[in-house]
Amino acid sequence: GRRRWRASTGVSSTASSRPVYAWVSSACTLCGMQLPQVLAATAEQQLGVLARWQFLVELGAGRTDALLKSDRFSRLLRGVYAVRGGAVHRHRGAVAAALRAGPRATLSGPAAVELGGPDGVVLGRGFVLLLPSGVKVTGVDLPLRPDRDPDREVHHRGAVRVARPADALLDSITGSDPPSPRQLRLCHDQLRWAGQLAAGELGRRAAQLRYGRAVAGHELLDLDATAATGDGERRLGELLGRFDPAPRPQVWVTPHRRVDWWFDTVRVGIEYQGRVDHDGASGRQADRARDEELAMAGVRLLYATARDLHDERVLLATVAGALAARAHELGVPAPRLRGS
Repeated sequence: GRRRWRASTGVSSTASSRPVYAWVSSACTLCGMQLPQVLAATAEQQLGVLARWQFLVELGAGRTDALLKSDRFSRLLRGVYAVRGGAVHRHRGAVAAALRAGPRATLSGPAAVELGGPDGVVLGRGFVLLLPSGVKVTGVDLPLRPDRDPDREVHHRGAVRVARPADALLDSITGSDPPSPRQLRLCHDQLRWAGQLAAGELGRRAAQLRYGRAVAGHELLDLDATAATGDGERRLGELLGRFDPAPRPQVWVTPHRRVDWWFDTVRVGIEYQGRVDHDGASGRQADRARDEELAMAGVRLLYATARDLHDERVLLATVAGALAARAHELGVPAPRLRGS
């Protein structure tokens, strides 16, 4: 039983070997015995929260009850406890609710993007708790929904299942209080930049989960169908689409380098320089390294910025001139700029 439970918690060897909350292992001593490391590691992943059944597996009923009656733990919900003494994480209550609902429940919605996604991506504080058929829970302060896909792929925070970004976004826009369109666009783009969301993935999952009318025509599904990310990059793509042949988006031009837009016949790539990725010394250094690598591969790279988009006619003329010069250099026809 103990070995099976450890496998189900999702506590990896990496998570177990790194330093855990000092206040967990030092404060939780029972009869001179340290709290087992597996519980301390699980508490770290679960934001300082543990369920009674997790104690039972490691300590048995007698020692579990003695420990939970001590002042080292506080009761959050029936069968769910928090370690005293550490900072309270803003998502602790949601993790406690998921543990109260059991290991088959899944946290989703706006805040699940932060809890299960890449660092720095924040959409909102709201969660929904997805429950598979036959599972009921009381005493939790989260919206409850039937789980449309109980076997879905998830992230794990200890024993807590957290929906992956695509599912969390879909549950965000179908909720009673969805984030603003701007928040959704920014989150979508950040996830795409981080490689956590692929073009078309939202549409595929919406079909698999049978959301149908609930998401039909939503702006996020329109963005999902495009390869470009960010308002500036999308507008640049619209402008470059006036060339014939039009460039292809997000093309791997070497085994390790991808460009935003690629004119294949003249081997010219165009990058949209957003401030997040290209400002600062580290960003400029990365740009130089990429330019040198692509030049060795026979690729010419152009850049466009938000400032360039303020005068679209000048931008198009500049790109057309660069494409014509490159075509002359290679002895091939230049992409032709069509009228508006």
